[in-house]
Amino acid sequence: PDHFQCTPGDPCFPLDWRCDGHPDCDDGEDEWSCGTATAAEPSPGDPAVIAPRSSAVPPTDSADQSSEWVSACALSSLVLLVILVVASSVAVWSLSKAKRRSDTSSLEKASREQLMPGKSQ
Repeated sequence: PDHFQCTPGDPCFPLDWRCDGHPDCDDGEDEWSCGTATAAEPSPGDPAVIAPRSSAVPPTDSADQSSEWVSACALSSLVLLVILVVASSVAVWSLSKAKRRSDTSSLEKASREQLMPGKSQ
């Protein structure tokens, strides 16, 4: 829930990497429609300048968090896959059941027509 994927099958990224000024998606989609203006460029001698953190690579002190968000994303992808398989199975089962019902009524109608010609419904 607190992660996003650029496209299905891509790696998951933490939500705070969205609109962070660094494109993580191949097409830069995570930086679109952020609603904030780009910050002014600081001068190189400015003491407030700090090294930028790349959102493409998790910080070294968060190795455990990195594996957590990867496994959380993988788990949510697995759950989605299971839901899709179950929904597809139910749809196929319903269609086959409807077809069997249709085949049975057609057989019944054909039998009636042969046994009682002219009195079919």
